[in-house]
Amino acid sequence: MIVVRILGGLGNQMFQYAYAKALEQKGFNVKLDISKFKKYKLHGGYQLNKFNIDINVADTLPILLGKIGVKKSLKEKSLLFDKNLLSLKGNEYVKGYFQTEKYFLEIREILLKNFKIKQKIAPSTKKYVDAILSYKNTCSLHIRRGDYITDKKANSVHGTCSLEYYKEAIEIILKQNLDTHFFIFSDDIAWTKENLKIENAIFIEHKTIPHEDIYLMSLCKNNITANSSFSWWGAWLNNHKSKTVIAPKQWFVDKENEIACSNWVKI
Repeated sequence: MIVVRILGGLGNQMFQYAYAKALEQKGFNVKLDISKFKKYKLHGGYQLNKFNIDINVADTLPILLGKIGVKKSLKEKSLLFDKNLLSLKGNEYVKGYFQTEKYFLEIREILLKNFKIKQKIAPSTKKYVDAILSYKNTCSLHIRRGDYITDKKANSVHGTCSLEYYKEAIEIILKQNLDTHFFIFSDDIAWTKENLKIENAIFIEHKTIPHEDIYLMSLCKNNITANSSFSWWGAWLNNHKSKTVIAPKQWFVDKENEIACSNWVKI
């Protein structure tokens, strides 16, 4: 058996689940450890249960770990793809973020099914679904501020995408289709409205429901992401065959990574 720890915001949880699902597809017996959410209250807590996931959660983790003979955990060494993390021996407890599609690209079709929302979406979300589907050319745009601004530690690790990044990304999208309608997502809509002047913009202004906002992003024809796993998943789940995804070249301030997919435009 392999136990994969789930921790962080929804985007991180989805990366961890995708990695766990890839292990399961290789024949391992996999369980999820969500025990840390008893104390971890940031970003809405555990949210994978909003999706159609089918890997079981480990019960009574200390007893379980004793049964499978785990004496120490295995931790991801960096944010770069490590093929050894897909070739485990079994009876391991694995911690990490696994933020590259290289871990799970081969099971994309399975994950598209697993990350479908189980319950009926909120009326405010349905209103935006109808709006997105009413236009021929659409693009989601995500601006992440929140703790990237207010938390010094988070800011030193992640930084924020500049307005110049968004302006350049918007120009690329408009060169493809001048009639593009942009759907703007942010945890600071007031700041975004004040600082991002753009025509044909529809700001997502409802009480944020993380899994439903990711779904809204995925419905758009194209995507402009922040350096955030939240909008990463909105773009990755976008199933338009001719989609253009624009992502920041520098995802972290000084950490080497492979988060942005190889076929995305990186600026």
